[in-house]
Amino acid sequence: MRLSPAHADLAPTYRKALKTWRPVILYFANEHCPACKWAGPVFRQIAERYRLRANVYMLDTTQSPRHPNVTGTPTVLFYKNGRLIKKLKGIGTEETLTRDFAVHIGKTKAPVAARKRTHDLAWLRRTLRTMRTVSRARPQRMF
Repeated sequence: MRLSPAHADLAPTYRKALKTWRPVILYFANEHCPACKWAGPVFRQIAERYRLRANVYMLDTTQSPRHPNVTGTPTVLFYKNGRLIKKLKGIGTEETLTRDFAVHIGKTKAPVAARKRTHDLAWLRRTLRTMRTVSRARPQRMF
């Protein structure tokens, strides 16, 4: 069984949201679902702590495009590097949801880009070795 549908199967909205280095959490709910009414504030409270380290989206299933992995509500999908890491049907308890956030987001940092060297030390060493010093000219006295 394939956990993550191919990107071609996803709506363009989701494909655009998943093109990031940050972890992405998609929370699907429905306004007529009693479990969603309880789970919404709990999810919002826990997700608030991780908003700077992950992209968190709360989606209403009646207004958003259909996602192939969502068969019921509430559903939470954890993505990392564009791949589905974990799927939760329901959110469980506050403790388990907090643990899932901590495990799947953790201490995420931006990828480090290779920095361009600011100094060419080899060139500088060669230049300093071949440099010749010129003795100071003596000041001429005018009579």
